[in-house]
Amino acid sequence: MVKKNKEKSSNNVASSPKEVRSRALKRYSLIVMLVMTVMILSFGVYVYMTTSYAHYQTVQKQNSTSNEELMRKMKQMLDDEKMRLASLATPPTSSTGELNVSRAEELPPLPEQKMEQNTSVEASEHNNTAMPLHKEEEIKAPMLSEAQDYEQNVKAAKTTKHSEVMRKTYPVGTTPRLAIIIDDVSFPWQTRLIKEIPYKVTPSFFPPTKGHPETVRLSYEFEFAMIHLPMESKNYSSPEPETLTTLDSSDVIEKRISRIKAWFPHIKYYNNHTGGTYTADYNAMDRLIKVMKAHDLLFVDSRTIGNSKVGAVCKKYDMFCYSRDVFLDNNLDKNAIRTQLKEAVTKAKRNGYAIAIGHPHKSTLEVLKDSSDLLEGLDLVYLKDL
Repeated sequence: MVKKNKEKSSNNVASSPKEVRSRALKRYSLIVMLVMTVMILSFGVYVYMTTSYAHYQTVQKQNSTSNEELMRKMKQMLDDEKMRLASLATPPTSSTGELNVSRAEELPPLPEQKMEQNTSVEASEHNNTAMPLHKEEEIKAPMLSEAQDYEQNVKAAKTTKHSEVMRKTYPVGTTPRLAIIIDDVSFPWQTRLIKEIPYKVTPSFFPPTKGHPETVRLSYEFEFAMIHLPMESKNYSSPEPETLTTLDSSDVIEKRISRIKAWFPHIKYYNNHTGGTYTADYNAMDRLIKVMKAHDLLFVDSRTIGNSKVGAVCKKYDMFCYSRDVFLDNNLDKNAIRTQLKEAVTKAKRNGYAIAIGHPHKSTLEVLKDSSDLLEGLDLVYLKDL
C-alpha cells in the first residue's frame, strides 16, 4: 500500500513540468489572442473614426459652400431691392431742366437728356427724352440705347442726313413687310414680355457677361434672334465689357467674333449696340466686316450716326446690309411710341419694307402687344425674311 502511494506520488512529480508548460502555453495563446483582438478592434475604431471625420469635414465644407451661396444670393436680393426702390424715386432736375442722376457704383451713368417733345414725327425721332426705370427692369441693364446715341450724334452734327444705305426692291403688288427688332435683350422678364407680342418680333441679345449671364440660354427660346454687338460710342462712358473699339486689331476682332459665334452658333445676324464712333470709322468697319464675312455672318446697321460707313464697306465685300428706318422708343411715352410705330408702317408701305428698332422697356413692349390694329395690311416678319 505504501509502495503504491510512493509510485503515484513519483508519477505526479514527473508530469508536473509538462503540465506547467501546457498551462503556460495556453496562457500565452490566450494573451496573444487577446492582444490580437484588441489590435483588430483598435484598428477598426481608427478606420471608423478616420472615415467619420473625413465625412464630417466633407459635410462641413458642403454646408459652408451652401451657406456662402445662400448668403451671396440673399445679399444680391437685398441689393437688387435697394436699387429697385431707388429707381422708383423721381430724379431731381436742375435749373436748366436736365436730370441730375446719381452715379452710384452699382449703376452705369444715365445720359443727360432734355425733357422736351416736338409735334412732328421727324422731330420726335430726334428728340432727347428721359429714360426712367420701371420696377421690373434690371438695374444692370445698359442705360444708353441706340436711340440716345443717335440723338446725341445728330445734335452734335446738327443734321439728320444719312449716308446712302442699301435697299431691296420687291415686285409690284407684294405685301409690304415690317421687321421689328428689340435690342438690349438680357433678362428673362424681357423675353417673357416679348413672347406675349402676338406677331413676329426679332430679339437682339447681348453677349453674356456677369451682369446678364443668361443670354445664351434665353436666345434658344426664340425661332429667330440676333446678336447685339457692343461697339464704341463717344457718348457712352460705361460701355459693355469687351466693347469693340476703333483701335482694335483684326486679331482682337477675330477673337471676339469667334467667341460670340461659339456661344451662339445658331445666330447669323448681328447689329450694333450704340457704336456711333465705330460705324463712322471706315477702317474699323472694314476690319470687322472682313472677319464677319469669313465667319458667314451678316451685319445690320442700327444707324446711330449720320455718316455711317457700314453700307460702303459691305458693298466693298459684296455683302448686303440692312439698315434701321425708325427708332420706336427714343421717347418712352406710349403715345409717342405709337406715333413712331405708325411712321414705321408708313415707311414700309412706301418703300416695300421697313426696319424698326425698339428696346425692352415695359412701355415699348406693352404698346407692341396692343398695336395689331396699326399693322393691318403689312406682313410682320423676322429680319431674315425681309
